Amino acid sequence: MTAHLQLNKYYYYYYYELSISSVYCPPRHIIKEQQFAEFFITLGPKFLAGVDYNSKNTMWGSRITTTKGRELLKVMENNNYSFLTTAAPTYWPTDQRKTPDLLDFFVTCGSSEFYLDITASYDLSSDHSPIIPTVIEFVISKQPTPPLHNRKTD
Repeated sequence: MTAHLQLNKYYYYYYYELSISSVYCPPRHIIKEQQFAEFFITLGPKFLAGVDYNSKNTMWGSRITTTKGRELLKVMENNNYSFLTTAAPTYWPTDQRKTPDLLDFFVTCGSSEFYLDITASYDLSSDHSPIIPTVIEFVISKQPTPPLHNRKTD
């Protein structure tokens, strides 16, 4: 059951306890909504859990939605969890018939997106690109993406 989801370590954040967990969901295992929910409950009220969920859903940037992705999204919606993603492919299959896709992301609870950031590392160490979360104690100031047009564009 929840043995397929692994909790690896805790980190005590400056103002409160924040559980940080690495996750691996094997692609061939069927994991239901209840199993995801039971796992997230073990992490406490504030957590950052992620990387390899092997769950696809267009909500977090995958090309398609799979059953496991639907089950995970149900838990996230029912418990007001959010996700932290690069919105770019993280899985690079060696089989040329397969297409790169986003499988790696974080599920968060109790931390505002203003205190979290994520970056991709394109140093391939396997068929997955590492993603690196950053948690800081002050608001992250992000530069807005410049628009391609404005109200004066003809």
